[in-house]
Amino acid sequence: MLIHDDMDQIDKGRSIDIMLPPQFYTMRRQEINIKYLYQAKRLAPSILENLLSDEVEYDYFVFRDGESWVFVAYSRAEINEFLKSKGIEATQVSKLYFIQQSESKFVSAISLNDTEALGVLNDIVTVIPKTLLSYDTRYQLFDETFRPDRGVSYGASADSVLTQKDSVVLASIFTLFSIMFLIEGIRYGEVVKDMDEEKSILFKEYPALQSQYARENIIKKYHKIDKEERKKREILKDLSHLILPGVEVDSLLMEEGQLFVVFKTPDKNTLLRVEALAKAKSYKSSRVGRENMIKVESKL
Repeated sequence: MLIHDDMDQIDKGRSIDIMLPPQFYTMRRQEINIKYLYQAKRLAPSILENLLSDEVEYDYFVFRDGESWVFVAYSRAEINEFLKSKGIEATQVSKLYFIQQSESKFVSAISLNDTEALGVLNDIVTVIPKTLLSYDTRYQLFDETFRPDRGVSYGASADSVLTQKDSVVLASIFTLFSIMFLIEGIRYGEVVKDMDEEKSILFKEYPALQSQYARENIIKKYHKIDKEERKKREILKDLSHLILPGVEVDSLLMEEGQLFVVFKTPDKNTLLRVEALAKAKSYKSSRVGRENMIKVESKL
């Protein structure tokens, strides 16, 4: 469904996919020597930065168009507000598309109302006053052929704390932590096993070591290792609470006596929240680069 100011009201409860015209997004086409979509997605905020309002929170969508990448910014809040004015709840929307994705499908202009139409100028889909079009223009109908291959999952996640993307990111992060725990557990098990073997050899060669005093010293060594491992787990558990919606773990480094985690946040407000949470847990934090990155440090 192509949404616009003069569209009809929609029945509540009906699930729909919507196509956004240009007034609902900001875009820029640019040739950049990068190969993968995830690389282009990371560049979207900086490429569109000068075209966007500082007072609005944006999401980003990127797609390939020939030799160029097309970067799109859109505001869920603005879209939801418009949908509500047309009797549409955000949860009714399954997929979100952008009309620029279907630029190649235009054969003629698409009529929006008595005065405006959608057309293509210099490979950009834009709103055109009908006074600039020929009087006998035969307008094209908007139908299923305009549906692109990719879109944005929207509805069910719009009222959720976590979007589908955030859920996938968090699942990946927790999987990473699980692998780290497994590796540390295996290493800890090997250390304990080696110490057991070493202790048995020492007891055989030096029976005096089996005294109560010697046993207590050995127990203290085990206790120290166990205490260090427990602290690592507690720190990682604390840091997982800093992974707010849209926050990604950019890197994680565990050196002797210290743990460093670099978080990438989607916007300045989220960065400030992560910084405040880190401070509340008495972790040292510092800004990294210009892309809303923050490094959190902790002593092990």
